[in-house]
Amino acid sequence: MLKRNAAAKPEDIKSANSLQLTDSINAEEEAAHILTEEQQNYQDDLEARHQALLENQAELEDSRNYYAMLYDAAPVGCVVFDNSGRIIHVNLTAANLIGVERTLLLNMPMYIYIVKSEVKLFFDHLRRCKQTKERVVSEMGLVTKGEKVVQIQLITVPLNCNGGHPSCYVTAVLDITEREQLNRELSRLDRLNTIGEMAAGIAHEVRNPMTTVRGFLQLFNAKDDFSPYAEQFNLMIDELDRANAIITEFLSLARSRPLKLISRNLNDQIESLGPMLQSDALLADNHVEFTLGQIPNFPMDKDEMRQLILNLARNGLQAMSGGGSLAINTYTLGNEVIMAVRDQGQGIDPEVRKRLGTPFFTTKEQGTGIGLAVCYNIAARHNAVIDFDTSPEGSTFYVRFRLQGEP
Repeated sequence: MLKRNAAAKPEDIKSANSLQLTDSINAEEEAAHILTEEQQNYQDDLEARHQALLENQAELEDSRNYYAMLYDAAPVGCVVFDNSGRIIHVNLTAANLIGVERTLLLNMPMYIYIVKSEVKLFFDHLRRCKQTKERVVSEMGLVTKGEKVVQIQLITVPLNCNGGHPSCYVTAVLDITEREQLNRELSRLDRLNTIGEMAAGIAHEVRNPMTTVRGFLQLFNAKDDFSPYAEQFNLMIDELDRANAIITEFLSLARSRPLKLISRNLNDQIESLGPMLQSDALLADNHVEFTLGQIPNFPMDKDEMRQLILNLARNGLQAMSGGGSLAINTYTLGNEVIMAVRDQGQGIDPEVRKRLGTPFFTTKEQGTGIGLAVCYNIAARHNAVIDFDTSPEGSTFYVRFRLQGEP
């Protein structure tokens, strides 16, 4: 009888080992396959995340470019100052307003672009913002390219308060030049209206007794008994005539007189005054040049138009020293007929420019301050506006007549 625990045959052992090896290889292959799938899934996940990051980065770049475009194209300027008032960031609108390339503005002190007389106002503006830690609004003059001065409004808020102290100031810069001009024009028209009403009420009452006094002075001056006082009589008569001329200008501010509008040519009015203007110019060793272009007729009051031309021309002549040239030009531009009166004086001071056209404001020793106010009044009554350019080489006043039927 065979024993149960007899040793296994070599063939059986070899077969068993082969089966174990196959199972092991199969297990390893399955594990490798699983690992490969996991690796592939991980790689796919990484690639998906990378693609998502690229898309997010592109969206962020588009968003940044979009907001940068909005920032630069904003209708108001934006400037960021440090504590000393230096520019650390500026948008294109503000750079264009100042008239300097943006890269050249960085790290520049803002005060060098402020009108000298208002630099203290700029530093007070920043100081108040720093102390109050609130929004501060101020208005001042900005010197732009070509030394042109524009009025601006600064609206500043503090940012990045570390330890309670702002580290920078974000400022909106608004060009309010047109608004200030409109306010001045409204104020000037209101004063003109008031003065006109006064003129209509009292000028004639003042002129009547003056006429009487002048008549008696002439009568007495003609008598031999008063011949020793002839010089004094003549002086009194001259002063009365001067006062009468001031009243005449004063009366011209009144709006009660109706206009006699007839279609005429502006060149004809200038040419008719040519000899008188040349005579005035020669007295001061100056001369007048006329360059009259082809312009259409338009309705005008002849007397008022002549007064407008005379006042502007004489102002120009009085602004020049000997040897100067006054140029009077006419031309059309779009729907406007323009008369330009250019002198070779010293220009108009910035403080004076703000008050031009204000009744009774004058820089002349013997001036009345009414002549230019009358010009503005006449221009308004003829659907025209007056503006000017000025520099140290002289000033040019433009009267722009808008043609009827044009918007």
